Amino acid sequence: LKGCIHIASSRERMSPSYPAVVRFLRSLRDATRHRRLSAPVGCERFPVPAELEPFESEKGRRIAQESRLNQQLLNSLLRQEHPAFCAVASAMTVAKAAHGVELPDQRHFVDVFKQAPSWPAVMATYGWDSLDALPGSVKYWLLRHLQYDGAPMELLGEWFRTQGFEAEVVSSADVDEETLRADVAAAFPPGSTATEGRASEHFLLVNYSRSAVGQRMFSGGHYAPIGAFHEAEDKVLLLEVNSWRYPSVWVELPLLWSAIHTRVGNGNWR
Repeated sequence: LKGCIHIASSRERMSPSYPAVVRFLRSLRDATRHRRLSAPVGCERFPVPAELEPFESEKGRRIAQESRLNQQLLNSLLRQEHPAFCAVASAMTVAKAAHGVELPDQRHFVDVFKQAPSWPAVMATYGWDSLDALPGSVKYWLLRHLQYDGAPMELLGEWFRTQGFEAEVVSSADVDEETLRADVAAAFPPGSTATEGRASEHFLLVNYSRSAVGQRMFSGGHYAPIGAFHEAEDKVLLLEVNSWRYPSVWVELPLLWSAIHTRVGNGNWR
């Protein structure tokens, strides 16, 4: 059932499989490596591929004027504070737009779990169900470290729900392009235009393959909130939190779907 969480038995939870242990150790290793990285200073942006239209261009601004747009979301756009924090910055951008307040710095993204009345099954979102038996203090420091290796979409769902949002995590394996188009239309109803500025309470955050939309540099997976929808041109605006490297861009919805409907490194669908 949608919204239900399966809690494994204590025997299952205390017997992690060998592949799960390997993934856990690899994630700890990679997070340690990535933690040493820092945000670039004074760097040039990468070229925007022909398939995309920069929001800042003359054409991009014209599309925005004719689109259904969430101005509050655009005004709330954050820049990720670390090269691994695209999921963190994207989620915090949405929360800022919804709550209208600035949140703590991105390194403390997981603090909401520590402050909650009870811990959700956060480690299960990584596929490590057995680790949810650990004390909250241990899980907190694990999450603080693991966020330097990115974050699964399921963890973002728990993060939003812990703060009172109604959040649904959808895998591209379970839907199709028309489902995405319907969700976009629901998030940007008529009247949410650049001139009228009516804000929606429905937000969409997507995880997609950069290379599939033509972004060959930093071509792995990426997170972005959708900030606008141009129905006539069938384009959406991807709000870029890694603004050192790329601008926010307009992308055709079928192309975005093809970038979402891809598999990640462990073989799972985004």
